[in-house]
Amino acid sequence: MSWIVAGGGARNLTLLRMLPGTSRTATVEAADGLGWSGDAIEAQAFGFLAARGLKGLPLSYPATTGVPFPMTGGVIARP
Repeated sequence: MSWIVAGGGARNLTLLRMLPGTSRTATVEAADGLGWSGDAIEAQAFGFLAARGLKGLPLSYPATTGVPFPMTGGVIARP
């Protein structure tokens, strides 16, 4: 198993120390260390989730996050 950490998480030293403990075989690498832009990956992920949220589509699924059913990201507040 391999964890590739991007965005702000890649600068969170506590998170980086804890991840290998989740699996005996896990390796942890920062996306930037692989030549990827970790900040750009995080920004793209939030943009993708925002677009899904605007369409009322689920952002989280039981198989990926353990939620009881596919769930949207809450309520959009408009001025």
